[in-house]
Amino acid sequence: MNNDLTFSQMPLDRASTLRKDQTWMQDKLSSEDSCFYFFWRGKFLYYQQKLAVYTRKNGINSAREVNYADVFTELSQTSDAVFLGTSADIAYFVCDLSIMNDDEIAGWLKKLNIDNSKFIDFRRSLSLLSPSQAAILSYGKALIHWQQSALHCGYCGAKTKALDGGHRRVCLCENCQKEHFPRTDPAVIMLVEYQPKFGPAVCLLAEHHRTPEQAFSTLAGFVDPGESLQEAVAREVLEEAGVQVNNVRYVDSQPWPFPNSLMVGFIAQASSLDLCLEEEELRSAAWFTAEQLMNFKDWGDDAAGPKLPRKESIARLLIDTWCKSQFEANAKTEKMAVEVKTALLASS
Repeated sequence: MNNDLTFSQMPLDRASTLRKDQTWMQDKLSSEDSCFYFFWRGKFLYYQQKLAVYTRKNGINSAREVNYADVFTELSQTSDAVFLGTSADIAYFVCDLSIMNDDEIAGWLKKLNIDNSKFIDFRRSLSLLSPSQAAILSYGKALIHWQQSALHCGYCGAKTKALDGGHRRVCLCENCQKEHFPRTDPAVIMLVEYQPKFGPAVCLLAEHHRTPEQAFSTLAGFVDPGESLQEAVAREVLEEAGVQVNNVRYVDSQPWPFPNSLMVGFIAQASSLDLCLEEEELRSAAWFTAEQLMNFKDWGDDAAGPKLPRKESIARLLIDTWCKSQFEANAKTEKMAVEVKTALLASS
């Protein structure tokens, strides 16, 4: 399957070999063409409702109302630029300003002296981004989250130092010097289906305690150590819904930067319709036909009634993929029935 999910269309070359070259990295950091994004406590900087991009040559989005060299000099004292990759030999970085408090970040924005510039929550700003921008910022957010969690060595507790453009950290303790690398937590997400002997197939969707009422989604969970992805699917479904599954089929995957997961999507077949819910995880769960799901709204809609996950999520992809397969199967069955009926009439 071609992956066109949100956060999955990365346009940059991650330049994993070049970023280890300190001379090359310094050249890119000082280049007039290099592009910088700004991050502060889960938000990215926007200018006139567009993602703010800074270059030493043109300032922010080609607007030069202030001396950006001074602004960037101040930034270099409060933020390490994390390297994201290159495109057409232009390097892209993200600067984490989260160390600044509310007053400090307000003062920094004031120095920019640009109308309509503000920090916007990443997830809420997705409608303002192109697919490639969403992928770049997803990458940057995940790297920053790892940076913030790896400031101290997990082995000896000493401080660490960022290297390779922020893709590696090394413990500063001479007796340790342990290397640390960005990590991603794998999680399985699955649509469970059941095909009765008679009647249409149904799929299992649930209301989770962390989501609004009547917001239905698929089941999901993190992969345990020493566990295969298929084993994780079977375990999570059994734990959360009391349903045994088989024929676990991979569908697609999606990086999920909230904060740093890789969602691996599957469709699995249930052995029965009986449910035994883990009440700490799920508010409710039920079986639905594809036809029933066509009447559901999207999360975030003001309309009353049951809702499905937003379309940027792999949960929605799994649901839409399953519904499409059911409608195609039904259409094929109806076509065959018509052809059989026509053949019988012609032979009588």
